[in-house]
Amino acid sequence: MVLEKLKNIPDPTFVHAEPLTDFITRLFSGAGMPVNEAELCAEVLVDADMNGIDTHGVCYNLDLHYLTGLLNGYINPTPNIEVTHETPGTAVIDADKGMGMIASVKAMQLAIKKAKNTGIASVAVKNSSHYGAAGYYARLALEHDMLGFSMSSGGGRVIIPMNGRYPWMGTNPMAFAAPAEKEPAFVIDMASSTTSYGKVSIAQAFGVDIPERWSQYTNGKAVTDITRRGEAIGQPPLGGTYDQGAHKGMGIGMMADVLGGVLPGETLSGMLLNYQKVGRFCHDFQSNRIAWIRQSEEFKDDNNDRKRPDAIVKLPNDVVVPIDSKVSLNAYYDFINSGGTDKVLQDKVAANIKNHIKDLSSKDYANAIGSQYDRVLM
Repeated sequence: MVLEKLKNIPDPTFVHAEPLTDFITRLFSGAGMPVNEAELCAEVLVDADMNGIDTHGVCYNLDLHYLTGLLNGYINPTPNIEVTHETPGTAVIDADKGMGMIASVKAMQLAIKKAKNTGIASVAVKNSSHYGAAGYYARLALEHDMLGFSMSSGGGRVIIPMNGRYPWMGTNPMAFAAPAEKEPAFVIDMASSTTSYGKVSIAQAFGVDIPERWSQYTNGKAVTDITRRGEAIGQPPLGGTYDQGAHKGMGIGMMADVLGGVLPGETLSGMLLNYQKVGRFCHDFQSNRIAWIRQSEEFKDDNNDRKRPDAIVKLPNDVVVPIDSKVSLNAYYDFINSGGTDKVLQDKVAANIKNHIKDLSSKDYANAIGSQYDRVLM
């Protein structure tokens, strides 16, 4: 219910992505960042907004993390980002307390470059700041026919361990992306908590009460009245309770701490005492070249819906009829709009139908479905 309320804000203001990116770029450059790096950071934030991830877009994080950090001195506007350790398939980057997006894009690009030669590559970033939405970096691998993985550790003590009384680690998000041929890529971007810290803050900004397991009092009771959010001490891990899988949420968060923090030489986020407002962040990026395991085109074909029917109709006498309509209709529409007289378009329509029938024969629906049928509906 709270999500629906947040999606239906009365009289919303719509802003185009390009001028918004330009505006944020000027804000960051005005805070001392080089223009090209300011633009990169702005693009990452606006990309989150354009993908519906408001919690990691412009509105919420601009004040909480970025401008505040740049102006108050705990984010370095002109960092000296350098590789401090490197092997053919791995590297560690020191972000020099700069904006997390800058080192993170470099790290993912380096992981992609290395994976072209090693098949799998991992690059960790330490001494960083908030890097925005984790999915942005995982998605960078898609155009290279690679699997992308991104995770972040830190950000202050937010998550209350299972059976714990006080928060101990950050929300420690992670993202994974896998390419597909014609369908959208598979991308998951998630925190190790039930919801992100930002979503609770956005609910507070609009005065919308929140469900259980989004925030918690010292006594372990859930905070649902958003006006009492100030009394909350943190958020439970994904799952909320042991019976609901909180140990799994806690384990996912710890995994991000180990890979993103301990591996590059930092410490667990819960071990950081008296850290500055925006917290310490470390990240880990991995890329996996699909072609080193199997043909990329075959993988992407299997990863989309082309080999699955659009629907399955069950008829009497255990007859199962798959419906597969994955055929391009562009030429058909053009042919109809031309008045049905264009011979070139007519040939294209016939070719599309022929290719569709040929494709159907390769899908072997009989074995895929596991039932007998005597026809396929196109």
